[in-house]
Amino acid sequence: MRKAERKQKRIVCVFALIFIMGSVLHAQTDNLMLALSIQQADEGTLQEMARLRDITAADVKDLRQQLLAYHNLDVASIPLQEGKDRQYEMTILHADELSTDGASSLVQLQGNVVISFKLEGESKEKRLSAQKMLIDLEHTMLSAQGSVSYEDPTIDSALQDVDASIITLDWSNSTLFIRGATTQSEKTNSEDQKITLFTSGTQITYDGNASSLLYTDGWIGTRKEESLSSIRAKQLMFLPGGDLMVHRASLHVGRVPVFWTPFFLFPGNRMTGNPAMGFASERGMFVSTSFELFGTNPKLSESEKSSFASLLSASNSQALFPDGILYTPRERETGFQSWARLSGSYLTFLADAYELAGLHTGLTGHISLFEKKLSIDIHDSLALYADGKDVLAAYSDVPVYRYYGEHTLKLDTNLLDVRLDFPYYSDPKVKRLYANRLSMFSFDAPLGKAQEFPTDFNNDITSYTWKLAGSFSLPKTALSPYLNSLNISTLSAQAKWDWQKEDSTYSYVLKNVVIPELQANISGSLLSLSSPIEAKKAEKVQTASLELPPLVPKAYETGLSDAQKSKVGANRNLSFTYSIDQKLTHSLTATTAALDWEDDAYLYSFTKGSFVLSASPHTHMLKLTQEIIPQVSVVEDQSKNVFYNQEVQLFSVTKAELPALGLSYTLSQRLYRLQETQTRTSTNPVTVIVDTKEEEYAFTKDTVTVHQLKFERAVPLGNGMLTPSVTAGLYPVTQSLLPMLSYKNGPFLLSASYRWTEQDQVLKKDAMFGQVRYTLTAFTFQVDANYDLKGNPIRTRDALSVKQSMSTSLFTNTVKLSQNVSYQGLTTKNIQDWIENLTFKAEIPSVALTYVMQGQVGTLEPQKLSATISAKQLSFRLWKRRIEFRLGLDASFNFHFQDRYASSLDVVGSVGFSIAEFLDCNLSVKSSNTGFFRYYDDQGLFSFPLLWEDLLRSFDMSGNGRYLTQFNLSSISFDLVHYLGDWSLNCKYTGSVVLSNNQYNWVPTVSVFLTWNTIPELNVEEKWTQSNQEWIRTQAT
Repeated sequence: MRKAERKQKRIVCVFALIFIMGSVLHAQTDNLMLALSIQQADEGTLQEMARLRDITAADVKDLRQQLLAYHNLDVASIPLQEGKDRQYEMTILHADELSTDGASSLVQLQGNVVISFKLEGESKEKRLSAQKMLIDLEHTMLSAQGSVSYEDPTIDSALQDVDASIITLDWSNSTLFIRGATTQSEKTNSEDQKITLFTSGTQITYDGNASSLLYTDGWIGTRKEESLSSIRAKQLMFLPGGDLMVHRASLHVGRVPVFWTPFFLFPGNRMTGNPAMGFASERGMFVSTSFELFGTNPKLSESEKSSFASLLSASNSQALFPDGILYTPRERETGFQSWARLSGSYLTFLADAYELAGLHTGLTGHISLFEKKLSIDIHDSLALYADGKDVLAAYSDVPVYRYYGEHTLKLDTNLLDVRLDFPYYSDPKVKRLYANRLSMFSFDAPLGKAQEFPTDFNNDITSYTWKLAGSFSLPKTALSPYLNSLNISTLSAQAKWDWQKEDSTYSYVLKNVVIPELQANISGSLLSLSSPIEAKKAEKVQTASLELPPLVPKAYETGLSDAQKSKVGANRNLSFTYSIDQKLTHSLTATTAALDWEDDAYLYSFTKGSFVLSASPHTHMLKLTQEIIPQVSVVEDQSKNVFYNQEVQLFSVTKAELPALGLSYTLSQRLYRLQETQTRTSTNPVTVIVDTKEEEYAFTKDTVTVHQLKFERAVPLGNGMLTPSVTAGLYPVTQSLLPMLSYKNGPFLLSASYRWTEQDQVLKKDAMFGQVRYTLTAFTFQVDANYDLKGNPIRTRDALSVKQSMSTSLFTNTVKLSQNVSYQGLTTKNIQDWIENLTFKAEIPSVALTYVMQGQVGTLEPQKLSATISAKQLSFRLWKRRIEFRLGLDASFNFHFQDRYASSLDVVGSVGFSIAEFLDCNLSVKSSNTGFFRYYDDQGLFSFPLLWEDLLRSFDMSGNGRYLTQFNLSSISFDLVHYLGDWSLNCKYTGSVVLSNNQYNWVPTVSVFLTWNTIPELNVEEKWTQSNQEWIRTQAT
């Protein structure tokens, strides 16, 4: 026998299965290892052991039980799976002493023993530490005693961290027998709160292959010792997926049992059918089931799990499939299952039973085909409602057989998009009752707590629409460029049904039909010729410099010095393009109770074409464009006397440009118009009058919309650009002349213009315009001036109007300042030197202040003062940041100097106080004041003493002051949460002003509830509301 002190040994071997125990059992002194060997021994080994002990039994099961009884071994038995030949790697990280027996495969370690091991295919090591350890290398078993600690980093492991006195382990299949152990694991409840669970038992049996864990005399709590809340049971069995089965269990608060059950199953795994059960006030007792026929329904998500299910369920990324009564992962999936998972397809059968709402069945699903290009969504529901009526005489009546369906088909390809929506309903309330359903088991339902249903569908369905819509886009083909594009952006048909009374019975009635609605466009190019013009070689041209007076700065030199003059990039072009747009709507809208397919018809058609001929012999010298626009529109409305109107028009747009000279010419006119109307003068007999109007070409103001000649040429001047321009409006439109000169240099812009317009067939001066603008990132200044030249003002400045604005930001946008003013020399009310608005605004984080003045220059009067404060997250921490004070203020104040009745104040203030892990307290108050007109004295002046006096009255809680103040309390909310370890005590008071029977009443509500933080669904709540001076107990939510 060899000994080694404080040395690390590594042992790697390939081992046989644990079924050959032989005489090794006689050398084992540890009872737990002996018990494990008896449980795993084969029939031959058991018979040899029984012969040596003079034990006889009829079968293997009785033989194993008698051997355990012979050695006084009380071991809980769970079915174990047969292991497989797997290679393992073990590392002895530390041991004070190591002993081996050459005649066997036993290794004995003593003193601060730490080992790690992992099986073939595992990426993370398990670690075991103890004071004494006996290892059987041949049979992959070990026994550890004294301060035993076992760590398994595997996320889904049921034993993440174990502290025990004695532990026996078969690491080939992760089978554990533990005495005096406490396990620890990190879990997350339904509110995403991290929960540490400690589980203890006099004996723990764990089968890693089956993921089963059995605790004898076990308990579950959130503390290792002196847990404030716990579940205790004679037996606790964790099944695969997190299901917990308890036998003779009780819920304890401290040491006091508050609930006992002989047997209960807490489902951590999803159950086949996803059953939900319980009680709801509007539905009574209920049971809901959702059977996934194939695929995974996203609505049946884990987010609907209760906290207890969230704590017990294991994190598993594998897809789950119905298998018996539970969902289980499968190593392999069929081709159909793989298609459903990858495409997101599913089909689910629904079956519900409600005490007060009858029976309900449904089928819902999503089918995705052709790489998700085609998708089909279906939902059909049928319900038997015992309280239904045969005749729906009132809006609220519902039939005995209730139903609804919603179907959607989508086709999405590069060329074609199609969508079909086909819903139907038996009555407006059917979806609100049967679509808002529970689809996951709730732990608190068997305890009698009323269940809260989803509220996704709250509105009555008073109308629904069948709709078929599509679009089409033709790709590039061999016809290009003759046919560049063919787009049908909209092609749809729809039918709308409204819930209304007809023939003394309510039903859905067809009210509107659209067949079809069309929007389409086709375009192309029938002719396109283009060729470059060879550029002339650059030649040096000597030009004379512009002589400037000596005192003129060099910035005004026009740059007419020696330059390389070259003309490049010119082309000659000739093209003829076309575009045709079509809009068509044919609909029928009921004007009476029922839809009349003749009298309710409406037709609208609009066709517009564009044919453009463009020519340019030299793109730098001349560009010509001629566009012909034909239009045809038809409107037919049978509900009107003038029921038919057809209009044919032809427009022309001519453009000519001389780019080298900066000249352009534009003429837009109507060439032809033909209008036909049909009017119904009598109905019996039907008499129709046809009226036709034809307008031929005429060069008049009625037919010409634009006739303009423009010159614009930019030349460099110093570091900027000088742009002179002249725009002339020509006959027959109102003739005008607008010369303009602008200069731009970086952020600076200066422009001026002078306009003449036609008056009595003579051009007369109209107005002058000017603008100065300077723009930087943090500063902007702009002035716009307009001087009216048409009138004969008494004073020169009476014709002047000016608008000026300025803004700046300082300290990296921390401070923002702005100012705006609008001036008129003479208003339309004959007021001279009028300042319309002089506004100053200042902003800093959370605070904004605005001041507005108005009036004549020299006698400006304040108009409005506005202030807003938005500081909602001010906090202060003390005592190692454990104590926190919170302040919040959201206020808006508007004071009108001239209109005393328009002033108002709205304030929402909040105060919070917290002590970490002990107390949270929040107070929020909302108040408003619209009675500032009462703070004016007899002389009509605002009196601050009256304001302060009224403010003090608002705090008079013992007298009548609070009823006489203008500071009205709109609502108040006070929350207090006292943390009691595993529990939290919640107290809440809310009060608000409610309008009832044309009177405003203060309605307070008080609620108190106690919540177990581990499982928030387990809570006890009391809620009281004051009504008519009496406190009434209301339903807790």
